Amino acid sequence: MSYDNREKLNLSILCKHLGAEITDLDVRNIGDEVSLDAIKAALHKHQLLCFRGQQLSPDELVNFTCLFGEMLPHVLQQFSLPENPDIYVLSNIVENGEPLGNRREGFGWHTDLTYMEVPPSYTILYGLEVPSEGGDTLYASLYQAWDALKEEEKDRLRGIRTVHSYPHLYSKRVNVEPLTEDQKDQTPDVVQPAVRIHPDTGREGMYINTGDCIGVEGVSLEESNNILEFINELYDFTINNYSYQHKWKVRDLLIWDNRGLLHTATDYDLDLHRRLIWRTSVVGERPIPWRKDV
Repeated sequence: MSYDNREKLNLSILCKHLGAEITDLDVRNIGDEVSLDAIKAALHKHQLLCFRGQQLSPDELVNFTCLFGEMLPHVLQQFSLPENPDIYVLSNIVENGEPLGNRREGFGWHTDLTYMEVPPSYTILYGLEVPSEGGDTLYASLYQAWDALKEEEKDRLRGIRTVHSYPHLYSKRVNVEPLTEDQKDQTPDVVQPAVRIHPDTGREGMYINTGDCIGVEGVSLEESNNILEFINELYDFTINNYSYQHKWKVRDLLIWDNRGLLHTATDYDLDLHRRLIWRTSVVGERPIPWRKDV
C-alpha cells in the first residue's frame, strides 16, 4: 500500500512500542481531507490509531468501520445495539431494569476472536461514556516482542498450530447466561497458526491467545503442555516489555490491527462510574501461516 508522501497526517506517537494519535481530523471526512490509504498505512505502521473528540452517530460509526471492510457481528447478539446489530455494546449501565451492554467484556489479555476460523482484521472502540478513574485499555505489540526473540525461540514457535475454543473461554466468566445452542454452533473449536504473516505488509509475528487456547494440534499431551508453557512465557514477555496504556477520554475513537496486537480492559468501580463503549469489528482473512519455503 502506498500514498502520496506529500499527504501529511497530523500524527503524534503514543509510546515507543506502538500507537499514534491523529489530530485535526473528523473521520467522517476520510477520503476528502485525507486518503484512506494514508490512514491504513499509518495503522499498519503503528498498529493502533486514536482519533479524539469524534462526534459519531451509530450509522456514522458503521460507515467508518466499512471503510476497512465488511463488518463482523459479535456472537453475543443480546448485547448489540438494537437499531444497529453490528455494533456491540460494552456497558455497566442499566436502564429500566435492562443492561445496555455487556458489563464484563474484554478483561484479560487477548487478541480478538481467535476462536473464529476467520478472525477480525481490525477492531474499533468508540467511547461515549468513560470512567474518570480506571477503565483504561492496555495494548501490547506481538510484533515488537517477536522481533526481540532469538532465532531459536522463533523456530520453536514456527509451524505450531494451536486449538482455540470459545466455550472454554466463556466458561471462565461468572454470573453470565450460558451460551445458547445456536451460539455454540456458531463457535466450533478452530486451529490457528502460532506464527502468521500479515496479508498487507508481509510482516511475520506471533499469533497467540492464552485465554481461549486449549492445546496444540498434532503433538502429545506432554509436548502440548510444554508448548503452552512456552507461549505463556512469550505472553508475559510481550506484556511486560512492549505495552501501552490508553487513558480514555469521552468521544475517543480507537482502531487497531488485531493481527499483531494484544489488549485488555482494566477494572474500574462499576458502582461509581458509568461506561458506554460501542465496538465494531471488520472481517479479516484466514491467518496466513509461516511457511519454511517463504
